[in-house]
Amino acid sequence: MAKKQLILSVGAAVAVVSIMLLVGLVIAAPAYSRSTLSGLLAPTSTPTPPPGDVIPLNSIEELTSLNATVKIDVNGLINDKRAQGDLTAALTTNDQGKSQITVTGDLLGDIAAQVGGSLVGLFTPSSVDIYKVPDGAYIVINTLFPICVKPANSKSTAEMDEISPQSLLSMVTNSEVARGQLVGEETLNGVAVKHYVINGDAFLAAARESSDPKLSAFGEALWSADDADLYVDIEGGYPIAFNGSFSGAYEPLKFEGDFAVQIELTGINTNVPINLPNSCNKPITP
Repeated sequence: MAKKQLILSVGAAVAVVSIMLLVGLVIAAPAYSRSTLSGLLAPTSTPTPPPGDVIPLNSIEELTSLNATVKIDVNGLINDKRAQGDLTAALTTNDQGKSQITVTGDLLGDIAAQVGGSLVGLFTPSSVDIYKVPDGAYIVINTLFPICVKPANSKSTAEMDEISPQSLLSMVTNSEVARGQLVGEETLNGVAVKHYVINGDAFLAAARESSDPKLSAFGEALWSADDADLYVDIEGGYPIAFNGSFSGAYEPLKFEGDFAVQIELTGINTNVPINLPNSCNKPITP
């Protein structure tokens, strides 16, 4: 009996000491308030990483003429239909106000109608050439025999303007998003370049907040962006290559899913002559 009372007394003493310690902790450590505890238990979001240093480069808009290529690989939906493949656009511009974009790739048939309307969509071309000259735009559908179409509305080629390498390279090297870390100097296609890495999350956050409507719309339509590689010509300071991967919607292709973009600037101020082919002497006017 005495032993049982001793055990009960010890248990009571331990309980009293525990209560006193708890009260002491609450009094001595007011920092652990209900709000603080709630903050500790609340889920936290991953902060956007710092954007990195401003990448010094010259805008390609300063160039009087250029040659450039963009390749877009997609895996998702185009106009709500399953699509997987690539599209390549090779651009040439000169100082006479002329340009030519040659479009090839697996997805060419899927977007042919978007470029030139229902008439163009009737054909399955191996390639499509889009010419911009002082008197308007011409679309050449290269099938067994080339067919030249002169759209009544110049806006019909707006989608191709958006995916031209010049337009895309200018957008992704906008000063608001062209920030990153220098990896080092190397050689790309025989050109001495500086290689930078652009953090994908920082790019996406900056694009969405951009004052450029086109860049802002691009960012808002994306779900995510991977880290991208940017190469800058050491001598001229121009961006000559960009490789990046994204997930989300891309309006110019009416696309939604995953897509990768590879852009290369292959010629600067080459001023190549651009002439309409003979098939455009008597173009079809829808």
